[in-house]
Amino acid sequence: MDALSEFFDRIHMNGRLFYAGTVFDTLDINKPDGTAFIHIVENGGLDLIRPGHPRIVLDGPTVLLCPSTCRYALQPTTEQGAEILCATFEFGVSMGRSFPLGVTDTLVFPFRDIDSVVPVIQALLAEFRGQRAGHRKGLSVLFEYILIVLVRRAIETGMIARGGLIAILDPQLGKAINEIHLNPDRDWSLKDLAQVACMSRSKFSAQFLKVVGVSPIAYLTGWRMKLARDLMKQGVKLKVIAASVGYSSQAALTRAFVLEMGLPPGEWLKRQD
Repeated sequence: MDALSEFFDRIHMNGRLFYAGTVFDTLDINKPDGTAFIHIVENGGLDLIRPGHPRIVLDGPTVLLCPSTCRYALQPTTEQGAEILCATFEFGVSMGRSFPLGVTDTLVFPFRDIDSVVPVIQALLAEFRGQRAGHRKGLSVLFEYILIVLVRRAIETGMIARGGLIAILDPQLGKAINEIHLNPDRDWSLKDLAQVACMSRSKFSAQFLKVVGVSPIAYLTGWRMKLARDLMKQGVKLKVIAASVGYSSQAALTRAFVLEMGLPPGEWLKRQD
């Protein structure tokens, strides 16, 4: 089983063109929760500025992967500005605080370090400039492929060393996470999940917390809430959602939702308009 592909399928990853053009002034990025950005710096110089960190000089063709937890700005270093193409990714409805993916800071990929994906980037730029029929969908597919390659590269080189993505690929933890994803309606206990992972409860709980950053039950709750939010956006009734994601009643779902999101389901849904 290709665990990473399964995960991306389940979160309904969607890449969209966000901005394209020449940046002459500082570009401050304001990202809603549950999103990430890819910036393709085609030419020109930029400084990556992050609060509390040294600025990073981007002096050649570069791709940036910026998670929603990172606050940053891009500042041109020459009067000619810099040519960039940006995509925003929505990981379904907001992933929520129980889904630490292990990307907490902007990841920088000079073209020379990702030479296998450069032809895809060139195809994307040609697709953007061509503006032919279907180009919007074509751009989305190409951006999504680039994101997958960047995540793969980050995992292989240790740029992502913990979080949900690493746990999904773990031979033992991954089994438990996959079962949570496949069967969120099951009445899971810590013992059940540990058995799936072929580990003792104490070892499983400690290892899960160490790698993922939250407890197994917190991850289970977070995944259920993510699914509930997606279904709410589709207009499914709360009673039906409750049964689909493992709660005995609409009231039980509402209580869990308030604890996770800070407000009732109906109020949350109103704020999405």
